[in-house]
Amino acid sequence: MLATKTTAFATLVLVAIVIFLYADSLNGPFLFDDHVHITQNRWVKITSLAWADLVQAWNSSFSPFPSNRPLAQLTFGVNHALAGLSPWAFKATNLAVHIATSMLVFVLARLAYRAVAGQSADPQRGNLLAITTTAIWLLHPLHVSTVLYTVQRMTQISSLGLLAALCCYFWGRIRIAEGKPGAMWMLAAVPVAGLAFLAKENAALLPLLLLASELTLLRGLGAPNRRRFLLAVWATLIALPLIAGLLYLATYPDYYINYNGRPFTLEERLLTQFRALWLYLQWLYVPDISAYGLFHDDVRLSTGLVNPPTTLISIAALVGLVLSALLLRQKAKVFSFAVLFFLAGHAFESSILPLEPVFEHRNYLPSLGPILLLAYLVTVTSHQLKVHRLAVLLGTLLVCSYGVATYVRASNWASYQSFALSTAANHPNSPRSNFTAAQVLITALPNAGDQVPKIANAARTFLQRGLAADAQCVNCLFGLIVLDMHLQQPPAPTIVQQLKEALRSGGVGPTEVSSSQFSFLVKWQESGRSSLANADLEAIFDAALANDRWSYTGRAGLEAAYRKYHEFVTGDLEAALEHAKAAVSAWPAQWSYHMQMVQVLQKLGRTEQALRALDRAAGLAEHESQKLKTAALRAEITAQSKS
Repeated sequence: MLATKTTAFATLVLVAIVIFLYADSLNGPFLFDDHVHITQNRWVKITSLAWADLVQAWNSSFSPFPSNRPLAQLTFGVNHALAGLSPWAFKATNLAVHIATSMLVFVLARLAYRAVAGQSADPQRGNLLAITTTAIWLLHPLHVSTVLYTVQRMTQISSLGLLAALCCYFWGRIRIAEGKPGAMWMLAAVPVAGLAFLAKENAALLPLLLLASELTLLRGLGAPNRRRFLLAVWATLIALPLIAGLLYLATYPDYYINYNGRPFTLEERLLTQFRALWLYLQWLYVPDISAYGLFHDDVRLSTGLVNPPTTLISIAALVGLVLSALLLRQKAKVFSFAVLFFLAGHAFESSILPLEPVFEHRNYLPSLGPILLLAYLVTVTSHQLKVHRLAVLLGTLLVCSYGVATYVRASNWASYQSFALSTAANHPNSPRSNFTAAQVLITALPNAGDQVPKIANAARTFLQRGLAADAQCVNCLFGLIVLDMHLQQPPAPTIVQQLKEALRSGGVGPTEVSSSQFSFLVKWQESGRSSLANADLEAIFDAALANDRWSYTGRAGLEAAYRKYHEFVTGDLEAALEHAKAAVSAWPAQWSYHMQMVQVLQKLGRTEQALRALDRAAGLAEHESQKLKTAALRAEITAQSKS
C-alpha cells in the first residue's frame, strides 16, 4: 500500500514538473505545417460541437485516405470550436496527450518487468523501473518538438493508441501465462491500434512491435493449455499482416516510393538512414540542445557506402547490434527488446518512404525501447550488481539534466523569433534554419524605423549563409527578392536568374519550396508596391512550370497562383483561364480549384461553360459550407445570364 502511494505521489510530481517545464512555451506560434492543417484550413475551423461540424472537421484534410488522418483532424476541430485559434489551447492539448501517453509508458514498463521477472518479480522494483522509465521519457528534450509543434499531435495520438494496444496485448499475454483469462485483452489490441491508425499510419507497425516483444520480453511466458490460441494470434496479428504489408508494397510501389521532386534518391535515403538511426540514439543518451531542432537539412546525405565513410561503419555497427539482440534475446531480454523495438518503431518513416531523412518526432514511440533499457540498468541491473546507490545517484542527475535541457529548449519555442533565431544559431549550415531566421527579420522591417539597415543586413547574412550551404536554396533566393522589395529596390538580376535556374532544374519538393512563395509574390504585385517587374515574375513562374518534378498538389498551387496573377494583376482572363484549367487538371479532386475556374469563366461571360464546370464542382462539395457556396454561385451566374 505504501509503495502504491509513493508511486502515485512520484507520478503527480512528474506531471507537475513537466507542466512547469512547458508552461512558458504554450503560447508559442503555429509553425509551417500547422498552417496547412489548421490555421489556413477553413474546414477544420468549426464553431460548435454539433454533429455536422464534427463530421466536417473529421473530413477536413486535403489528403486521401489513409493520409487524411481524420481522428487528429477532429481533435484540431474540437480545439477550434472551444478556443478558436488560440495557440495555448492547441499546445496545451498536445501537452495533455504527452502526459496521458506517459501514463501508458508507465503501465507498459511495469508489464515488461513482470514479463521478464516472472515469479521472482518484486512489485516495488517494478514500480521503480516504471517510474524511472516514465520520468526519462516524459522529461526528455528530444520530445519537445513533438509536443510543441502542434501538427505532431498526429504522431502523439498514434503513439498513444499503439501503447494502449501493446498494454492490452501484454496484459492478456501475461494473464494467459498465469492460467487466467486474457484472450480478449490480447485481441483488443487490434481495434485500439485501428483507432490509432486514424491519427497516423504509423499504427500499422503494431505487428512488427508485437514481433519484437514476442522475440524478447514475452519469450519465456509459457501457456501450454493455450498453445493453439497463441499460435492463431501470432498468425493473425503478426505474420499475416506483415506478409500482407509486404505484398501491398510490392504491388503498389509507386504510391509509396515516389521520389519525384525530392533532392535525393531512394538509395541515398536508405544509406543515410543507417547514420540517422545512430544519430537518434546519440540524441537519446547524450542530450545536446545545439544538435536538436525542427530542421536537420544540414545532415549530410550518404551518396555511397563510403561517402561519407561513417555510412559503412554505421551499417556494420547496426548489423552487429541486431545480431547481438537476436543472439542474446534469452539472456538479455531487455537489451534485445530495446534494439528490436527501436528499429521496428522506425521501420515506417526511416526506411524506403520518400520522407525527409531526419526528423525528431520519429523517435516519440521508438525511444521507449532505449529508454526502458537505460531505466532497467539504473533500477534492476545495478541492484543485482550491488551498485544500486551509485546508479540511482547517476540516474537522478541524468533525469535532472534532461529536465533542464527540456526547459531551455521549450523556452526557445515560446515565440517565433526565439524559435527561428535559436534554430539558426544551432544549425548554421541548415538552409531552412537560416531562411526561417531571415523571415523573422524581414517581417520586422515595416516597424523597424532607423534599425532597418541593421536588420536588413542581418537578414541578408542569414540568406547568404543558407545559399552558401545550398546554392539552389529556392526559399533563400525568394527571400533575397522579397528583402529587396521591402527595401523598395529592384531585386538583383543575378538573383532573379539564379532563382529561375533553381526552379527549372532543382528540387521542388515540399521542403525545398512552397507554392505559397509564388502567391506571396503575386500579392506584392497586386499591392502596386512591388519592385519586381511583371516580366521577371512571369519568367519565374514559367521556369517553375518547366520543372516536371512537382507533386500534383505543388503544381496545382503554382498554377492557381499564376491564375490569380493574370486575373487580378494583368487582367488577362484568357491566360487566367488557361492556368485555372491547369490547376484543375493537376488536382481534379480539389473543389476550390474548380470554383476558381468557374469564376474566371463567369468573368469571361461564358455562362454555359461556367455552369458545366460548376456541376463538376458541386460533385466534389463535401462540406455544407461548400455546398452553400456552390449553390450561391450558381444562383448568381443564372441571374446574370437572365439579365
